[in-house]
Amino acid sequence: MVAPIRPNLVYRTVKRIVRGLLGLFYRIEVEGTERVPMEGPVVIASNHHSFLDPLVIGVVLPRPIAFIARGDLFRIPGLGWLLRKLYAIPVERGSGDLAAVKAAIRALRAGMAFGIFPEGRRSRSGRLEPFKTGTAAIALRTRAPVLPVAVVGTREVWPPGKRPRLRGRIRVLIGDPIDLDGAAGRLDKVRLEEATRRIEAAVAGLLPLDYLPEGYFSRATLQQETPENADQA
Repeated sequence: MVAPIRPNLVYRTVKRIVRGLLGLFYRIEVEGTERVPMEGPVVIASNHHSFLDPLVIGVVLPRPIAFIARGDLFRIPGLGWLLRKLYAIPVERGSGDLAAVKAAIRALRAGMAFGIFPEGRRSRSGRLEPFKTGTAAIALRTRAPVLPVAVVGTREVWPPGKRPRLRGRIRVLIGDPIDLDGAAGRLDKVRLEEATRRIEAAVAGLLPLDYLPEGYFSRATLQQETPENADQA
């Protein structure tokens, strides 16, 4: 078991400042912090609507989280130093998904919590978009549990392409960790898709219905009942 990572002074200070600033404008409510594993690697998978999402997740979860950041930001004097103190992981533009996956695996093997948005971008529709398989691949390769997280309210206070509103309510709901060890083995397409659907369903189950595509749960049920899945059961 990897020992718990105690956040450095800079991380703790920035977290307090950001939490205070967010608290001035938004009422932030959290449910399920007792479900957060406090030691060892964990992949934190969340829906994504706003630039606020990583900030909100970072200040409400009770352990330091590593997020990916653009590599060019690390070359800005002062900012690069700060980002490293905040455990941000540099990934160069144009380096592809593989570089991000390798960086995430290194962080997890060091015992970090790694935050990721499996949709791959901020949702333009305002509803949950299909998860990409990268999150499942990272979790399976490192045998790290996946912690599903839902952020509700940032869609309304700062949606893509619009200016932020300085008032509102933001809720963070944390689900039970998902152990994908049972799916470990060769990372073929079927295993990755199955693990990805499990992660997506866990996040979807935390979200209100108006954050989900119309008929989402009906389609998910049909997928589970296909002959291919029945043969694998």
